[in-house]
Order: sequence, then structure tokens, then C-alpha cells
Amino acid sequence: MSGGRVRSLDDAVGYHDLAAWYDALYDARGKDYRAEAQALLGVAREDGREVGSLLDVACGTGRHLAVFADEVGELAGLDGSPEMLAVAASRLTREVPLVEGDLRAFDLARTFDVVTCLFSSIGHVADADELDAAVVAMARHVAPGGSLLVEPWLTPERVRDEGVRDLVTAENADGVVARAASSHRDGDVLVLQFAWAVATAGGVATAEETHRMPLFTAERYVAAVERAGLVGEWRDEVAGLGMGRGLLVGRRGTS
Repeated sequence: MSGGRVRSLDDAVGYHDLAAWYDALYDARGKDYRAEAQALLGVAREDGREVGSLLDVACGTGRHLAVFADEVGELAGLDGSPEMLAVAASRLTREVPLVEGDLRAFDLARTFDVVTCLFSSIGHVADADELDAAVVAMARHVAPGGSLLVEPWLTPERVRDEGVRDLVTAENADGVVARAASSHRDGDVLVLQFAWAVATAGGVATAEETHRMPLFTAERYVAAVERAGLVGEWRDEVAGLGMGRGLLVGRRGTS
């Protein structure tokens, strides 16, 4: 890796390597993937519901999938990044179908007892139409009697008017990484700006990126689920979910 400023970390280290840095950062933050996966399985099993199969949408590097694999017989993962999927494949101790696809428009031609979309990945849709499209795509993969579990992005009332400033650092066998973040609200959108510095034996690379993530109310999230043909429910808190952003639940009837 060469030094100097680049437009994205893809250019600096390649996304496959970047995935490892993301994992290191959230490990440094104390993110407990096992506790989160167990909490979600608890919700999925409410009312005696079976969890024999599970699809994790926007599965990333497979941290939650690796936990689900301990308890769920049939698993699959979907993500838009083939590099992230490669990391997930290397992590999983058994063969799991991993599919490259867009969460707004995918069709695996089968259903699952549980479909999850975690880590606020749903927040990367551009607008309400894309939110609806993503929920429809996920809902059509929910089997009769099954559940859709979505860890939402921030709702408007959870956003601080003054924004947030943040710095986190981590290290792994290759070197060290630091990420500075700043956010501000622009109407119904939260603008997130990140500055990265990655130091390895090959030098230091820096990068900046900006994400514009729309803010939807809990009611709008539930409406998206119900438009997709499921019974929707919003939970403000679920014990074990570390993000603290609530949980969107959709249930399909048994018939």
C-alpha cells in the first residue's frame, strides 16, 4: 500500500483488506455479534416458531452468519460486495450459499423461516421508494409462519441536532487503523463523513468518504413491512442488540 491521499479506501487497500479493518474497528468497539445473533433467534422463535432456515441480507463479512451456523440448519447470505462475501466464506466452518446481490432487487427462488438485515444496512437505501423495494424483496423470501427481522437505521427523534463527532482506533496483524467521523442533519437525511488512516509496513494511506442516509420514522418502517404483505411491529429495544436502534419485525401468517 502506498502513502498519500486517495478518494476511497478501495483504492488504498482494496475492499477485501478493508473488510478486515472494519471488523477490527467494531471489535475494538466491543460489538458482540454472538449476543446479537442469539437475541435475534430469540425473537424469531417467539410463539413457538421454527427456525430451520435463515437468510442474512447484507451479511458483510459473515460475523452474524458464523453464530447462526451453530443453531440453524440451512443458511444463506447475500451481499453487494464479492470481496466481503469472500471474507465471509473464509470465516464459515461449513458450506453456506453466499450470493452477490442488491438488497433492493434480488430473488433466490426460495423462502426461509427467517430473513435478517442487520447493522442498519437498510439505511443505505436512497429514499422511501428504495426502502419499500428492499422490504418487498426481503419479504418475498419469508416462508409461511416466518419472520423478517430488520435492524433499522436511526429514526429522526434519535438524531442529535448538533450531530456527533467520534474517533475509533484498532489494530490487527497488518497494522493500525483510525477512523474519525462527523455527522450533521440535512432535513430528513443524516450526512456522515468519515476520514480514515491506515498504517502498515507499506506506509500510510488516508481516505475520506461521505454517506447520505435517509431518516424514516418507526411508523414508516412498519408501513413498508405491511405494504410487503407482512404483519409489522416496531420494538424500541431488544435486549442483546448492541446498536440501540430498535428492531423492525415482520411476521407472515401460516397460511
